[in-house]
Amino acid sequence: MNNAYLRCADDAIRVSVIIPAFNAAATILRALASVRAQQGVGMEIVIVDDASGDDTLAVVEAAIQPGENIRLLRLAVNSGASAARNEGIRAARGEYLAFLDADDVWMADKLRKQVAAIDADPAVTLVSCNSQMISADGVAMKEGHVNRPPVQGAQAWKTLLMYNFIPTPTVMTRTALVRELGGFDEALPVGEDLDLWIRLALRGKVAVLPEILINYYNLRNSLMKRHGRQSGNIVAPMIERHLGEQMARLTPTELRHIRGTQSFQMGCDLFFSGGYLGSMPLFLQAARCGVRPVKSLSYLPRALLMQASRVTKQSFKSSK
Repeated sequence: MNNAYLRCADDAIRVSVIIPAFNAAATILRALASVRAQQGVGMEIVIVDDASGDDTLAVVEAAIQPGENIRLLRLAVNSGASAARNEGIRAARGEYLAFLDADDVWMADKLRKQVAAIDADPAVTLVSCNSQMISADGVAMKEGHVNRPPVQGAQAWKTLLMYNFIPTPTVMTRTALVRELGGFDEALPVGEDLDLWIRLALRGKVAVLPEILINYYNLRNSLMKRHGRQSGNIVAPMIERHLGEQMARLTPTELRHIRGTQSFQMGCDLFFSGGYLGSMPLFLQAARCGVRPVKSLSYLPRALLMQASRVTKQSFKSSK
């Protein structure tokens, strides 16, 4: 594809597209094709290979066409998606950053629409959009905004303290501001994206486009699925740190609602990743805070039954 917007002069680059890649040989070309399909915006692509053990590096090197603004960086040791994205952020030459995971796909007008939205208001620090979850076998599942409704404007940070409505590949933000904020917190194995979105939202406005401009894939080895049972222990302290810093800007009612909603969301994440016993105190906390008390309490007997069923199956297997 002869994409003029990917072959522009360095001073015409508006957007730096950051793609972290780890063992992504099977999907990286699909993601790359969706960036090449973007129109109307001068851009560059920065692919950061996170010390893959497969053919990711060779696949990308073979795919780069002469004259394209594509750079391939490689980390010496596997360091995680946050470190890979931060490496790309340091190398970025564009005014704006856009993040894409190596197994996801953008719609062809994503960058153009998001640049128009962020250009229109200097107070906007982050632009997101709606998304469509796709199963591993390619079947369309739920939309991103169905279960976690987005909130726009200068108060969006309060909603982000309750739940994350911003998948990473939907984001466009300002390069200089992300650098000023220090990028992604590499000490957080999960929740590092939400942490950065909160910090960005605190500095201005969040804009959310209603269109579905990304397909993201529900894969078995996703970070949240790998860390699902410990996500509460990681995300909760991060949220509490933000609450402590913003205490003067929150009423007691807001604090209780934020903590209760966070507890409910983390309880659901734990329950549906198999952490049945760990989810129970979170649902109790949600009920105490007055957040969906009937629903929260209904999970308690379900969690006990699921845990009992698991123990019974494990005992049966060990006795065979």
